[in-house]
Amino acid sequence: MEAHALEQALRTHAGHFLCERINAPGQTREVAFRHVLAPPVPVELPADAGGLAGFYQRFGSVLLYHHEASGDAARFIAPVAGWPALGEGFEDWLAIGDEDDLPEWLDSALVVGEVPASGNYILVVTEGRHAGHVFEFDHDGFEFRERAADLFAYVADWLRPDGPMLVDMASHMRFVDGDPAVQWWIRELHDADGLRASTAVD
Repeated sequence: MEAHALEQALRTHAGHFLCERINAPGQTREVAFRHVLAPPVPVELPADAGGLAGFYQRFGSVLLYHHEASGDAARFIAPVAGWPALGEGFEDWLAIGDEDDLPEWLDSALVVGEVPASGNYILVVTEGRHAGHVFEFDHDGFEFRERAADLFAYVADWLRPDGPMLVDMASHMRFVDGDPAVQWWIRELHDADGLRASTAVD
């Protein structure tokens, strides 16, 4: 998706999650979501750094499916100034893993985002045949999963989630905005464009 079109989509995409209270079947609520964009800031990035320069010329950061009361969100593409802290968290997981399982492209990858409240990270490869490609690191199983050809496509894909993507969101979002014992599981996503996704297993 072209940069301007993606920005417009992020600003206008709206909807809600239909949630069921955990350990209280039948008790439901609707949780509205929105995406939060920060304006770009001047940064020095090589033009060939996996297409990141183009993305950060348009966006300072992107927070997807944000719920203001709880602070929950599905994905966070961090500002460049936040990369070092994310990299340190990622390195902590690598320190307890098996070096033999690391992909060959990892030395040129930058940690540009995270799955909030999960310990999982979003990486972009900057060199070689995987340059520009977006991978997610899941510490549960120590897996690297390829998600998109570039960061624009990665963000655009999250605007049209399917069932498995919604399950992924539900795994880390509980919408706690008071009593921590009151937590919610996402059953469905409904957006203003008519998209519906469900966490139900067929």
